[in-house]
Amino acid sequence: MNTVVQPLEIVQANFGMALPFTLLDGNGNAINLSGLTLTLVVQDANDPTQTNLTLGGNPMTIDNATSGLCHYTVAAGDFPNVGTFLCQIVLTTSGLQETIQGPNIVVLPALPRQNN
Repeated sequence: MNTVVQPLEIVQANFGMALPFTLLDGNGNAINLSGLTLTLVVQDANDPTQTNLTLGGNPMTIDNATSGLCHYTVAAGDFPNVGTFLCQIVLTTSGLQETIQGPNIVVLPALPRQNN
């Protein structure tokens, strides 16, 4: 089983920042990303329609292929709503498509916010 090791938090409607990932295999070794295209797939954890969000910043950027380091740059409009989001990273090349389970992304409310 492959894993991604990082919990991620961002503030609602923010954009331009990098969400970093280190992709590891089931033995804890870095996945070599050389020659791969990476795509971040995100879904609201509470969405009963199970619809993926449309993200404006794909594809992802590989920072160090042999170390499994990559990032997604958040685009304007990617995370307008507060909540918990499930994510996966899809690795593709000719003859390969592999999906890596990512961490939850928690979108925190921007200020000002209504107090109850």
